[in-house]
Amino acid sequence: MNTKSVFLVLMVFISTTGLLQASSATGKEALCEKTASSLAREGKLDEGINEIRHCIEKGSSGAKSHVVLGYLLLEKGEPQQAMASFEKALQLRPRSSDAKTGKGIILAQQGDLKGAEAILQDALKLNPDPARTYYELGILYQQLGDTQQAVDFFKQGIASYEEEKGK
Repeated sequence: MNTKSVFLVLMVFISTTGLLQASSATGKEALCEKTASSLAREGKLDEGINEIRHCIEKGSSGAKSHVVLGYLLLEKGEPQQAMASFEKALQLRPRSSDAKTGKGIILAQQGDLKGAEAILQDALKLNPDPARTYYELGILYQQLGDTQQAVDFFKQGIASYEEEKGK
């Protein structure tokens, strides 16, 4: 696994943990999300995906479950399915910064850098824990060749992460 993938996995689980703590979802939904994330952290990505899909199929899920599924699918290398999950999450909760960040990641991977920039900037405005979004904007500006802007966003991401970690 390359460095970007390791950071992606780390940030997904940091983000997912925050989602679970802030969730007002039912205990059953939170348990599904936590179980799926735990399986993925243990290296059982397919089992984690199956777990969260099972919960979604049973109807015991909301936007956060679709976000978790989206990030797990993204890690597995299935961007089209991940995009569908992020889109579903945005239908359920249009102001989901985590779903917008996931969508921005995919748009950037597909070469739509301007579309990715717009949605990541929007996610940044909505995000109470923006470390991941700052990181993705740093990657995006690096791809656009704007090194100074990339470095600035990476620094903001690190500061945001350290500030949240210190709380």
